[in-house]
Amino acid sequence: MSSWNLLDEKSEHELHKNRLLAVEERPFKRISKRLAAAPSLVATGTAADDDSGRITSSTAKQLEDDFALDFATFDSSLVRLQFLHDANERERERYRGDQERILQESQAARDTNAQLREHLEAARATLAQRKRFDDMANRITSNRLLRPRDEQVVNLAKLEEECRELERESEAYSVTWRERRDQFNRIMEEGMLLRRQIRDEKEEVDRREGMIEGDDDGAAGAAGAGTGTGTDHTPRPDNYDSPVPANGDTSGASSQPKGGDSAHLHPNDGGSASLSRSVSRPPSRDPSVPPREEGEDEDMADQKDSSQGPTGDRMDVDA
Repeated sequence: MSSWNLLDEKSEHELHKNRLLAVEERPFKRISKRLAAAPSLVATGTAADDDSGRITSSTAKQLEDDFALDFATFDSSLVRLQFLHDANERERERYRGDQERILQESQAARDTNAQLREHLEAARATLAQRKRFDDMANRITSNRLLRPRDEQVVNLAKLEEECRELERESEAYSVTWRERRDQFNRIMEEGMLLRRQIRDEKEEVDRREGMIEGDDDGAAGAAGAGTGTGTDHTPRPDNYDSPVPANGDTSGASSQPKGGDSAHLHPNDGGSASLSRSVSRPPSRDPSVPPREEGEDEDMADQKDSSQGPTGDRMDVDA
């Protein structure tokens, strides 16, 4: 079976030479042959007419008609060739447009096929998923141990209500937690302020005691230098009773210590001790303050130890 594929350029040229030119060049060859034979005809007619003495008009007329017919045939062949060339140009343009249109349509068809293939794959996946869901639903609905749908709807409504209640409680807890944190911060600030006050009062008490001890030492030195003996302000051994003066003044004797009391070294120790104890006393817990968390207990314990340290030393010194 013969193929109808396009010929190459060389084969097309050979085809034109062998077929078309052999047909189209006939009028041109006829004119060329007639023009080449015209001088010989004229010469032959002239020689024959010399013998007869004149040229017939019919021969010249016949030659003119032959030339006119040959040129008319050649002209028609040229016009036909021009028409054929124009028709071929139009056909080539149409073929080119058809080719572009066909290529575009084929590309659009390929794109459409690709999209349809994707849609088909998605539809197959959806169908398979729905089949699995149907199987699961059938297994669930066919189980007699499950509760009815109405009861499940009621249970779901209860669960949703419980979830909303838990959300409200969570919001309330968050508000409470913020309030407790603010209260704890205020307590910490008050504790730090109390600690600073205790430290300032301790320094003030130490300063006053130093001034009193300096005054007592100065008075005792002056009295010992004047009399050469101990005075009422001179320290006595334990369980020592000072003699009563002749004028009956018992103020000095009443000021002497009895037993193991060593508070005679500081006359104002009682007031300072009571002041230190009253200052170092920790503040009572506010019943409105919420209980502390574990992390808060450690922080408050550290703050309590640091706040009671200077006060404990003060109480030991006073005792």
